[in-house]
Amino acid sequence: MIKHQIEKGLTYTYSKVTTTKDAYASSNAGTLDYLVSTPSILLMMIDASTEMLDRRLPSDFITVGKKIELNHEHPSLVGEVITLHLAVENVDHHSVLLRFEASDSKGSVCSGKYERAIINKTKLLDVAYQRSPGLL
Repeated sequence: MIKHQIEKGLTYTYSKVTTTKDAYASSNAGTLDYLVSTPSILLMMIDASTEMLDRRLPSDFITVGKKIELNHEHPSLVGEVITLHLAVENVDHHSVLLRFEASDSKGSVCSGKYERAIINKTKLLDVAYQRSPGLL
């Protein structure tokens, strides 16, 4: 059993001023290039959950994404501050289930659930290298 400080009910708030790097990048995007993209919000979730959880683990462990459910309900313009509110909904052995909501100055942007696994860093890399031995 891994000794950590992640508990049900733990909360965290993460904010980011969005930039053009957070817009949808495609030659077909047209006027959508001023909107914050869903992939950018996913990256914010990864950053926020990593900041929230990994510092509460022994140094040889990290959390990695396992499953995400994201409902992107409202658009947000580049330049807005996106604020994510995360809460640990459940901790089960090596699995942490987070509930999250994102908002900007106009209100809700998205919500969902994000499951992360607690993994030993060395074992994670070993498995990755075993899966692709020819790349080393």
